[in-house]
Amino acid sequence: IARLRFPWLTATLVAGVVNSYLIASFQDSLNKVIALAAFIPVILGMGGNIGGQSAVIVVRGMALGRIGFDQLLPVIFKEIRVGLLLGVIYGNLLGIFTYFFYHSSPILGLVVGLSICASMLFAVTIGVLYPMIFKKLGIDPAVATNPFVTTSTDLVGILIYFSIATTLMPIG
Repeated sequence: IARLRFPWLTATLVAGVVNSYLIASFQDSLNKVIALAAFIPVILGMGGNIGGQSAVIVVRGMALGRIGFDQLLPVIFKEIRVGLLLGVIYGNLLGIFTYFFYHSSPILGLVVGLSICASMLFAVTIGVLYPMIFKKLGIDPAVATNPFVTTSTDLVGILIYFSIATTLMPIG
């Protein structure tokens, strides 16, 4: 079992190191608006969780014979609707919390809210696609999907977050 899991966890470790360099590349932004650092775990955690949930639903559906390649588009669209709904709800909640907790301008709340919503949308999409891709490649999706969903969501979530922050906030 360890031998089966090792390559996927190694990929996760390597991506985690890449993510640490990615975060460090936004050090100037973090130094100017330290509150940005406080929301990194929330944005990455929510994206990883919803992406993992989508992946588990697809892997289970595939194992039970309920989801196949012919249902890919309907499943993606369903998960995107779910991700958008939950992303808007949690984006608003987190944005409002940010505004009141940090007594900041509404821009920080907007950045955090938009980032969590976009990260969740990305996560549900890859949560559906990765199991299908792995199955097509002959790789067990039950073993390979979660590390790739988590890793991709972390990397893209950081890019989304800091791209929105540097675009909307006076930190550049």
